[in-house]
Amino acid sequence: MAASSKSGMSGKKAKNSKSRNDTAVQGTNDNSIVSKCSMCMLGYFQDDFLGRFVAKPVRRAPLINRGYYIRAKAIDHVLKSFLTAYQGIKTQLVSLGAGFDSAYFRLKSEGLLENTVFYEVDFPEVTKRKSDMIQTDEVLLKLVGEDSRIVENGIVSPSYKLIGADLRKFNMLQCLLEHHGIHPDCPTLLLSECVITYMGVKSSNAVIRWASETFSHAVFVTYEQVYPNDGFGAVMQNHFKKLGTPLMNIQRYRTLESQQQRYLDLGWTTVRATDMNHFFTTLIPREEKLRVDSIEVFDEFEEWHLKCSHYAVVCAFKGSTVSLSETIFPGINPRRLETLTSQDIQPQDLCLSWKKETFGNGSVKRFGHASATLTGGKIITFGGFGERGNQHTRLCLVQLLDVASGSCLPVEPIGKELGPLLFHTATTVSDDTVVVFGGRTSPYKPKGELLKLKVIPKLQRNTDQETSWLYEWETVQCTRESPCPRWRHSSAFVSIEGKKYLIVFGGRTASNAVLGDVHMLGLEEMEWVQVRLSGNPPSPRHSHSCTTWNNQVIITGGLCEHLQPSGAVHLATCAPEPQGNVTVAWTEVEVTPPLYPRYSHTSHVYGNSLLLVGGVNPENHYPPGVTVLDLVSGMWREYAFPECTLERPIMVHNHTSDLLSKDELLIIGGGGNCFSFGTHLNSGPLTLDINLCNL
Repeated sequence: MAASSKSGMSGKKAKNSKSRNDTAVQGTNDNSIVSKCSMCMLGYFQDDFLGRFVAKPVRRAPLINRGYYIRAKAIDHVLKSFLTAYQGIKTQLVSLGAGFDSAYFRLKSEGLLENTVFYEVDFPEVTKRKSDMIQTDEVLLKLVGEDSRIVENGIVSPSYKLIGADLRKFNMLQCLLEHHGIHPDCPTLLLSECVITYMGVKSSNAVIRWASETFSHAVFVTYEQVYPNDGFGAVMQNHFKKLGTPLMNIQRYRTLESQQQRYLDLGWTTVRATDMNHFFTTLIPREEKLRVDSIEVFDEFEEWHLKCSHYAVVCAFKGSTVSLSETIFPGINPRRLETLTSQDIQPQDLCLSWKKETFGNGSVKRFGHASATLTGGKIITFGGFGERGNQHTRLCLVQLLDVASGSCLPVEPIGKELGPLLFHTATTVSDDTVVVFGGRTSPYKPKGELLKLKVIPKLQRNTDQETSWLYEWETVQCTRESPCPRWRHSSAFVSIEGKKYLIVFGGRTASNAVLGDVHMLGLEEMEWVQVRLSGNPPSPRHSHSCTTWNNQVIITGGLCEHLQPSGAVHLATCAPEPQGNVTVAWTEVEVTPPLYPRYSHTSHVYGNSLLLVGGVNPENHYPPGVTVLDLVSGMWREYAFPECTLERPIMVHNHTSDLLSKDELLIIGGGGNCFSFGTHLNSGPLTLDINLCNL
């Protein structure tokens, strides 16, 4: 009796858990439709009907708007490619888990559904709410058709069928579709837009196989998440897990290749897939990209590219639709039954490892900051975006990392506090002093001042106390014409025949997406000098890195015009000219093979080796690790960061770093605003175990 009662309680608990999960999944529809509406209100995408399904429109952040824009463009591209190909022929669209999507109404108003029956399926609770909205809206009801009729949990007409059903019960789903006139031999597009990822592998595979076995001429379109095992992927997984809607399929089908193989294994003939970075680069015209850039000032490139690399559209074809595969995704190699491969994981070189935490007291949880090394192995870091109390905000806090003691201490101001800055540079010019140039508060407020910041120890009455530190700063009035205010630029210290200079290259402004100018400041007179360029200079860019080698300046990577990442390495040799001016002669280092592009990384020189650390590469699904380039031979190797865990995501971009020795590389800060998944900040300084003598 007790066992039976216990079994009943267990079953009830499982049922309640399933019910809570279903409710949470339905909640993703409500959040998604508000974000889609925000994107349309601002003019990213034209849809006059989304707002009719939103009770209270809310303006989302630019990153979220762009994320939903590329999602809308990708789905719209596939739907219209299918409808255009079968123009004049009877077709069917089946939107699985349609939610409050307005595709039917938009396409109907554009005259694209004359020969199409549009089916929408979702939980009965969702379709009932949507049906009620349609019935009380004259515009929507007119597009559904005057001959529409109310059915249980839905509404149907000859051209539109809104049906309440649980996708996991596909036998009942098929019965309902057949009852409402679905035809197995009619060309059919089935759409799963962030839907089957919330179903278990067994249930979602059953739906995919059911579709392949039911329809003779069909394309199955899936938009969902991929690549879960890097830092961004871990943050993404944790977000959906906290919402109560864990991504049920992502570990089993984590790459584009395994997603394609999935559909082939479940009865489809040809499969093509693309992530949103590739879609944006290849299928969005330049004029459209420029239009999107003009809508809002945007400065979250890293998270935009990471979001786009972690979402993909997969199209599986069979029957007559196979001929559409090249039309929908031109230039993307398809997978077919006769060309199966088992490769699922990109080959990596030696994987590096993190050392145990060395900074016990304090932490640096920020990104977009600047750091500089002072005498005695101490590193000052300040600015950026991070935590203050329980809030995320632009930071004024200055911290000092003492590598020898493993401590991280706040540095108090003498007088006025240094204000918040993001994407500025800090360059060491003496044992205790750095010069700070540029940066921004908001993207509308770039900075052009040159600051001098000095760190001094605070006298202690008790010598047993740990040394505390103070800083003072001033704005330096430089002579001659200063560079325009900017951020995401680079700067470095360089000596020319015994004279000390600060060299500044590139960056961006609110009105200039990329800058390619070079400026040099004589540090003794604090005078900006005239620069004459020669040779092969880097193209305009921002978010690149800058370091020195044999007193030459090395510029690597960066984002160039139209968000094109660079893999080039440029070398600048500086020489004096009359009247105190400087010539900067550029050469491009020959690298074999060409380096993977990246930006938002850092760089260091050890002997004749150039180290490129982290960053973002939108052309690759795997985040860059550490690249070691021999500057003499031009040969290089890539070393992967350790795989992330859900408990400790690490994202190595928007960080700073310091090469402590040939064995240790210190990563300071890093992270970003991760789409709608929240803000991620790496915890504390991280030490990477790296032996350059063996790399």
